Amino acid sequence: METIIIKTENKATAKVLLAFLKTVRSVKSIKLVPDETETNVVNEPAQKYNWIDPSRPATDAEIEKMLDECETGEGFSTKEARAETNKLLEEWHRKRKE
Repeated sequence: METIIIKTENKATAKVLLAFLKTVRSVKSIKLVPDETETNVVNEPAQKYNWIDPSRPATDAEIEKMLDECETGEGFSTKEARAETNKLLEEWHRKRKE
């Protein structure tokens, strides 16, 4: 008998894979074991913090700053935002046809 260790993106994905593997006839037993890193208090990130990576989650400070700017900024009204968006879309369509 051989043992296979599979790591998935998240718990939901693991459960889907687990359900599928239970249907495979050659699989003798299967169980979901919590990841070691979930139980540790102090963990090093998988990669160093990269503030220019667009896929990284925002920090709490960044989120607070963004919310403050949204509340205090002048911004557009809904009608102004719609008009500006339509203008940009028309320009984009025009350039795309050229």
